[in-house]
This record gives sequence, structure tokens and C-alpha cells, in this order.
Amino acid sequence: MTYAATNYVKMHQQYRSSCINLVASENLLSPRARNALASDMASRYALRPEFYGGTTWIHHVWTLAEDLAKAVFNAEYCSVAPLSGHVSLMMTLYTVVRRSGKIAVVDPRLAGYPGLASDKIPEIFGHTVVFLPEKDLMIDKDPAVELLAKEKPDAVVLGASLILYPMPVKEISEVVHSYGGHVIYDGSHVLGLIAGKSFQQPLEEGADVLLGSTHKSFFGPQGGLILTNDKEIAEKIERNTFHKFVDNIHFNRIAALAVSLEEMKKHGRKYAEKVVENANMLAVSLEKRELKPFKNFMGFTRSHQVYLPYSEEGGVKVRDILERNHIIADMAVRLGTNEVTRRGMGLRQMD
Repeated sequence: MTYAATNYVKMHQQYRSSCINLVASENLLSPRARNALASDMASRYALRPEFYGGTTWIHHVWTLAEDLAKAVFNAEYCSVAPLSGHVSLMMTLYTVVRRSGKIAVVDPRLAGYPGLASDKIPEIFGHTVVFLPEKDLMIDKDPAVELLAKEKPDAVVLGASLILYPMPVKEISEVVHSYGGHVIYDGSHVLGLIAGKSFQQPLEEGADVLLGSTHKSFFGPQGGLILTNDKEIAEKIERNTFHKFVDNIHFNRIAALAVSLEEMKKHGRKYAEKVVENANMLAVSLEKRELKPFKNFMGFTRSHQVYLPYSEEGGVKVRDILERNHIIADMAVRLGTNEVTRRGMGLRQMD
């Protein structure tokens, strides 16, 4: 008997193995991590405190993943429970912002995360949204500091879906902490670069929380992560996790994340350096060929992303033309060098 689903998976595997993937929000799991993802843990439950039997090794890998993440990101506390970066953000906002409170974010209509549009996560929690001033795809630091001193939001979320340059974490943290607010750094896109010390270090620069997804520039399974040095925040997140935001946290995912964290601990610096080098070489190569990657006074990019500004209609055309040539990108034309770097490509291939 032939199963259609199995056939579709096989066809997908064959097709994607013939493609170059430049999607900035995707990456490649190692064979060891894939094995963990396909393990028996995919079928099991565990809790803290434990309700189930037969979970000894699940608890070992759960604790290992947390300890590795704390070591890699130099953080005191960690939760690997969130099923995605989006859930990480929801859990953190629920923890540090009062109901009907106020948050400041990067405008989703520009470079920001769509989940922070007023009718998305903020609507669920009743949060009022203030948008941070931007200039040249960066937060405009001085006007942003003035706005925050005036508006005094309960929390500022620093993060973006299109993130080419570091955020002014230190300056924003100083003003936000002066009135008792919190700074949340959503590192979903740049988490692997933060881990590899090739991007800014948000917790060291003053952020109260670093969160993100574990499958973009970080080469783990799809999932989320929350890190903090604040004991009170960590304890509140722990109390609010089970049966509010998650039930089963998918322990095959946790096992694959632990494997990926071990790999990041060993190879992360070299990987992250090469990702950023490749992104800048790709931008130079595109410019040489008379395309126009975005550039400001800081250069093309400090991250894994290269941005080609097109209209929405133009972006769809670019995406579809590339796909016909077995190059995968998104309609925003954010080109990411994370997966191709994992596959061993270097400066020569970018040129």
C-alpha cells in the first residue's frame, strides 16, 4: 500500500535537496539533531513536578538543554518550554506587563514583527502599542529615548523581522529602567549570531530578557527559548508556563535543541563569523551585478540578512523567479546566509 503523505514527504525532501535556501528564517538541523527529533521522546509527556512515570531520561535532557543554553548565552535562568519564538514573546509579555498596560515596539509596517501589530498579541492582552521611531532600518536612538521618557511604557520589545543592524539596547535600557520598566530583546532572527558572539549581547547591554526562536540563525529545531538574569522574572515565567501557554513541550524538540546547543557551544563562534562574512560578500556581489541591496552608514548588514527593497508585487515576482531556478527566498526578499553557511558555502560561493 502506498501512503500519499509519505510520498509527499519524499518528494519534498528530493526537491529541497536540489535547492539553495536563502530564507532568512530557516536553517539546517544536523543528523544528530534530526535523530533526536525522530526519537521516542516525540510520544512522551513529562512535567515539573512529575506526574508521569518513565521520564528519567527526559528530565536529564530537559535539564541539559537549560544548562547548555545558560552557558551559551551567559544567562542565569532559562526556559526551553516555549514552542516558538512567538510563544516566548507571549509568555514574557504576560509575565512583565500588566493587563491593559503599554508596550513600545518596532513598527510591524516597517521592519518589526507582525505579531506585535496592535490587533495581534497586544489585542489578546489589552496592551496599548507605541511605535519606536526608525531611520534607515534602525531605531532612531535619540527620538526613541525621548519618546520612552515621555510615554513610559511597561516594556519595550527590541527586535525585528528585518534586522540588519544592532539595536540601541544600552541607551534604551537606561531610560526604561529609570522608571521601572522592562526591556525585552526578541532575538528570534539573530539568536545564532548572539550565541556565536558575532552580534550584540543584549543581556550584557541591559536587556532584562532575551528570547527568540531556535531555528533561524540558530540551527536548532523549530521552537522557542527565554533567557534572563532576573530571578523574579524567571520564577514568574516558570509559574505561568504549564497549562497557561503549554501542556506538552515536545521533548523530542528539547532533545534536538540540546544537541544543537552542544554543537553551538563547540562551533558557534566560527559559524556565526562566517554567516556575517557571507552576508556582506553576498551584498557586495549583488551590488556589483547592478542590484541594489539596502545600505546605510553602517554598511550592508551586521547580521545574516541582506535586504533587496522591492514593492510587494515586485517581491512576489523575485521570489517566484528564484524558485523556478531552485533558489528559495521570501517575498520580502530578505536573503539569509545562515543555511548556506551551514552547508559549507563561503566567500567564493557568495561571489
